[in-house]
This record gives sequence, structure tokens and C-alpha cells, in this order.
Amino acid sequence: MDPHNRVVILTGASAGIGAATARAFAAAGARLVLAARSHEPLERLAAALPGALAVPTDVSDPGQCRALVETAVSRYGQVDLLINNAGVGLAGPVATLASAALERALAVDLFGPLWLMQAVAPLMRAQGQGQIINVSTVLAEQPLPYLGGYAAAKAALERLSEAMRMELRGTGVRVTVVRPGSTRTGFSGHRLGAGREVRRVAPRGVPPEAVARTILRAARREPARAYVTVGDRVGIWAARLVPSLVESLLSRVIAWDHTAEPEQERSLP
Repeated sequence: MDPHNRVVILTGASAGIGAATARAFAAAGARLVLAARSHEPLERLAAALPGALAVPTDVSDPGQCRALVETAVSRYGQVDLLINNAGVGLAGPVATLASAALERALAVDLFGPLWLMQAVAPLMRAQGQGQIINVSTVLAEQPLPYLGGYAAAKAALERLSEAMRMELRGTGVRVTVVRPGSTRTGFSGHRLGAGREVRRVAPRGVPPEAVARTILRAARREPARAYVTVGDRVGIWAARLVPSLVESLLSRVIAWDHTAEPEQERSLP
């Protein structure tokens, strides 16, 4: 799908990958409806992009998700592309993972995208065209120690995406999963959970603009799945080919610091 003049809903748009994606699609000529919980950064970004509309939204609230889609339709008469990018991280050993923290991660990372997919799918079917892009993570395929809760939420989102892709086959509506690897954003500072993981080998990560370019390319090419780097693809391939070796390696290079102060949830990107 050529994004030019297309109506695009983008969640998690106020910072990081979301803000970079908003700029990339604005440059491509899209008509943007930007959503995030952080009002002021969202309004500043929208003001800097031609014709962008800011709609402060907490995706963990189904009513706000429906209102976001209704606002887009009221303004533009249609929705061509939904990019589910909003998310919150969750860190901690599975054995001590707090149920409240996991429920919150699921509300943002799984149920928010689900409610938005359910809101746009009938519109796109009626139009005979459209695309849903769900921003996931390579951890959905190969989790890391102490990030199991976050990986589980994204893995569930991917299974919903795959099922919906089959259910919408032949309607003109595409469903794409984008799997970023390590990215240089402030995302880890917003996550839930107590303590932190200690990595003996830490990847440098890519800038958020690299992920944004992948999302834009996925909109144009409409693949079932897209990766940001060759290294991300190779890592998944290795995990499938020699899972025991990969798991052994990861368990050796990542430890947990139980003494770190608990992190509180901050404004989502």
C-alpha cells in the first residue's frame, strides 16, 4: 500500500519508535491520526507534522480505543492503516512475576491492539482494502531470561495476528507483524517490574528510525512478517535450529540483579 494520502492510525506515537514512524509516514504523505497517553509530547509532534491529528489515548481502555477509531473516521471518512505500536515492557523472573504487572502489560501489549483491530476490521472489510501492522519483538519467538512476561504478551499478539490474517484472506485486508530487535530508545526505562537484568554482552541496538523505515517498507510491501536487521533474522534462525545451545548461551550471559530498586510505570511512549 502506498502510504501517500492514506489515513493511518499510529499508537504509541509520542516518543521512540512511534515518533520516528510518525515522521517517516508524514514524509511519505500519509494523513496521520496519532495516539499516545503522553498528551504534551503528542501534541508537539502533531503540530510539527503536516495535517497530523493528535488523539490522546490509553489503549488499555477499550472505550478509548473505539473513540480513537471513531475520531479518525469522523475526520477522514475511513481508516487505511492501523499501526499498533504502543507498548509497555515487563521485567522479572517468572517465578516471582507479579500478576498485577503482567495484567497491565497484557492490557497494553495485547488487549489494546486487539480492541483496535476489532474496531478497524469491519471498516477495512467494507472498504475492500486496508492493513494492520502490529509491532512485536524478536522476543516473541525467542524470549530472554527475565523478560518472559513481556515476551508472552507479544507472542500472544503474534498468534492473534496470524489467525486474523487467515480470517481476512480474500478481503483485501492484510495483517503484518514487525519484529524489532534491540532498539536505542527509552523503552526499558518505562517498563514494569522490580530489579533489572545484567547482560555480560549487550547489543548496541539500532536507532528508532531504522525500525520506522522497516514499518514504512512493510506498509508498502505488505509482508506477513518483517525484521529490522539481518542479525535479528539470524538470531531467530539459530534459535530454531539449535534451541538448546541458544538457551544455554542466554542463561549464561544474562543474570538478574535482585537489589535494584523497583521501577514504576511511567508515561507510555
